[in-house]
Amino acid sequence: MTEPKTSFSTQVTPSAQARVRATVRGVASATNTQYSLSQLVEEALDAYCTGLEEQYHHGTPWPPAEQPLQRGARLAP
Repeated sequence: MTEPKTSFSTQVTPSAQARVRATVRGVASATNTQYSLSQLVEEALDAYCTGLEEQYHHGTPWPPAEQPLQRGARLAP
């Protein structure tokens, strides 16, 4: 059974948005599939989290957060 999807919002620069959209279109065209923005985002987040878990948490996932993330000032790029 497929896990249901929910909205997940953040802000990114217009240049990052343009690159992501171009990548989605490029992959869809190269693979002749219906590759989607959601698919790219999920795959990218999963891969990046796996790398951070390997680097900082002995390769194991952290337990689910019980509290929402704090909102705060944007870190310098």
